[in-house]
Amino acid sequence: MSSEENRELWVEKYRPKKLEEVVAPSKVVEKVRLWAKKWEEGKPQKPLLLAGPPGVGKTSLAHAIAGSFGWEVVELNASDQRNWQIINRIVGESAFNETISDEGEFYSTKEGKLKLIILDEVDNIHKKEDAGGEGALIRLLRRKPKQPIILTANDPYNLSAELRNLCEMINFKRIDKRRVIAVLERICLKEGIKADRKALELIATNAEGDLRAAINDLQAAAEGKKELREADVVTAKRVKETDVFKVMQKIFKTKIPVYGDVMLLDESPEDFIMWIDENVPLEYRGEELKEAYEYLSRADVFLGRVRRRQYYRLWRYAMYLMSCGVQQAKKEAKKGFTRYRRPVIWQMLFQTRSKREMLKAVLSKIGRYSHMSRRKAVEMLPVIKLLLNQDPEVAANVAAFYSFGESELEFLVGAEKAKKIMEYIEKKGLHRVEDEEFFEKYEKPEKIEETKDESGESEEHEGVGTDEKKRKRKSRRDRKKRKDDKTEKSEKESKKGNMTLDSFFG
Repeated sequence: MSSEENRELWVEKYRPKKLEEVVAPSKVVEKVRLWAKKWEEGKPQKPLLLAGPPGVGKTSLAHAIAGSFGWEVVELNASDQRNWQIINRIVGESAFNETISDEGEFYSTKEGKLKLIILDEVDNIHKKEDAGGEGALIRLLRRKPKQPIILTANDPYNLSAELRNLCEMINFKRIDKRRVIAVLERICLKEGIKADRKALELIATNAEGDLRAAINDLQAAAEGKKELREADVVTAKRVKETDVFKVMQKIFKTKIPVYGDVMLLDESPEDFIMWIDENVPLEYRGEELKEAYEYLSRADVFLGRVRRRQYYRLWRYAMYLMSCGVQQAKKEAKKGFTRYRRPVIWQMLFQTRSKREMLKAVLSKIGRYSHMSRRKAVEMLPVIKLLLNQDPEVAANVAAFYSFGESELEFLVGAEKAKKIMEYIEKKGLHRVEDEEFFEKYEKPEKIEETKDESGESEEHEGVGTDEKKRKRKSRRDRKKRKDDKTEKSEKESKKGNMTLDSFFG
């Protein structure tokens, strides 16, 4: 084996090339295969949203589909910047244009040649109105792309409901330990490594259903060796997110040292103190509660010093006080089951923030398409709401004019009315043409005619006359030109009335 091969990551080297090689439940594989077959038959389908924790084979399955059906692949992965310009330029062009392969061969969709567009980790794309990656993606999916699209997400509920509803979601679970071991054995066989079964079991147990992590651990332990023994596997627990509820159970229900588990949490001290503060009253009473809050107040003092002085080494003391201190405040371990709660303040902040963000997005669209500032758009908001509560035709045209999405309509008129408006928009195919250059491109150029005087003679052949006659003719031409310009402007506004605010509301 060459040194170049040794440097290749095994997760890429042994990535499935066909659907038959994918490590996933057979129901999932068959569902995806049926989806791809319908595309091959010329029956466009909803994009797939593959959802589940990292390392369970979502992206591998997407590439395996392309390999099985001979499709080209266009991929935007987590390292790419996914704002609205990138989404429109790469995904938009790929979804609505024909295919050109890497070898320069032209593939026509009429001939059944397709390309698969993969957007990896869409739950991390920009959501702000101005960055607009998610908004741009929603607008593209509404237009029913001509090419198959697969999205992957670790947390699908971090996406808007509107985007999820435009896709068919398939949930992935952690991979069974036995399947992980089978994959590791196959890799060892191909690499010519004699592996101890217990070593592979140890790697699979440590990975906890993350196949990618298991393969990486195997490569780290076995690369360059002819034999892999149990002693070669590092037995330290993989550093990963620890369930915050389990940590709180350990704090309140046991006297077992908890500081190490707290430091493995994927929670900042500012967030974790809110968890403890919310749930201490559920477990402690009287002096125990008082002492626990004493420790929390001291921890909060350290957090305040970190914020003021940016001295982050004080975090360790804050974490120790809010975990071990609160744990030692109880006289004995608490019995029974307690349903711990998420910090209520987060829910309040989230609701108010989401409403503010939604209002900001709505006002931005009103201001942009009505040619006014966002502050001025506030005065227009009651009028827009009134129009959206009219009959479906009026409401749908207003929504299309301002390019409102379903979530924005829900904010303005409620879920039931928003659903009816969106159904009407989809039924009639209403949408706003974003690019004003479209109209410039297809608008007929003005016909340039020779300017003639009332006698019918052109200026070029008017002959020789006195200065007074020339002045009078020029005056008549100017009056006629102003009259013609006014008439022409009126006709143009009539033709393009649906794109002007006055005519729209007139």
